[in-house]
Amino acid sequence: MTTLLTIRDLNVYYGPIHALKNLSIEVEEGQITTILGANGAGKTTLLRTISGLNAAKSGSIRLGNQELLGKETHSIVGLGISQSPEGRQVFPNLSVWENLMLGAWTRQDKAAIPADIERIYGIWPRLKERHTQLAGTLSGGEQQMLAIGRAMMARPKLLLLDEPSLGLAPVVVAGIFETIVRLNKEGTTVLLVEQNAHLALKIAKFAYVLETGEIQRAAPAAELLADDSIRAAYLGG
Repeated sequence: MTTLLTIRDLNVYYGPIHALKNLSIEVEEGQITTILGANGAGKTTLLRTISGLNAAKSGSIRLGNQELLGKETHSIVGLGISQSPEGRQVFPNLSVWENLMLGAWTRQDKAAIPADIERIYGIWPRLKERHTQLAGTLSGGEQQMLAIGRAMMARPKLLLLDEPSLGLAPVVVAGIFETIVRLNKEGTTVLLVEQNAHLALKIAKFAYVLETGEIQRAAPAAELLADDSIRAAYLGG
């Protein structure tokens, strides 16, 4: 198995607060890897740092053999990482189609973009039905579809997903997770941050448990799913 993303000894601060502490993880190419942890554990900080939105004090983040620390976010997107952020953060006053087009703005192969929009519409027909509708008028589930679709428009090697189930009804969440599995099977490596630990561990191959900025456990997802201490902490017993 090829390692796509390698993070070593990453330290990130918010002022005096040491948010990520000597954090090291690996994401294998072609797999879904999940990061579990309570609110405030540092999960979103990690994804934002990978994307270049947060600065690191020290450490290394490598995509293949490319060092990402110090690069601008648009350069990181161009190298093959895109993110669907926590809270979806679609552009409410732009249409569904315009949001998707913004996801492709770093691409040079402009002629291929319409076919990729049709691919997104094929995955989520409801987005096609609403392609001229303002994103701010969509339901929460539709906005989540759009946020992931927008991230996919960059043709990422690595897709970062931050709490895709947040605030959504269970039936909608099930559909979102089915689509994450589909995207992975079609070739996209996924790093998933998710508070719904049970769902995340069911679809992931490998998992890390993050507590107050430090990795406390690293194991195959199936192993953590069967672990009593993990069940008590994250799966409601």
